[in-house]
Amino acid sequence: MIGHSVVTVLMLVSLHWFIFLLNLPVATWNIYRFIMVPSGNMGVFDPTEIHNRGQLKSHMKEAMIKLGFHLLCFFMYLYSMILALIND
Repeated sequence: MIGHSVVTVLMLVSLHWFIFLLNLPVATWNIYRFIMVPSGNMGVFDPTEIHNRGQLKSHMKEAMIKLGFHLLCFFMYLYSMILALIND
């Protein structure tokens, strides 16, 4: 969560608007999920609570969406790095 928030702020500082706007909703969602953890839970992904409440499918769906987002970002960052190296 901290790493994603730092990357989002760095994109804002370096004026990469498209990547900043792409990362902002996911960073906001991560911070929201962290803040809304009920007291007494170990964290956002407390395995005991997930299995007791039958929330495994919803957590798996969220994990797959985040995986797709991070794969998209990885290839965008890789493309940007290669383009920057070629232009220098």
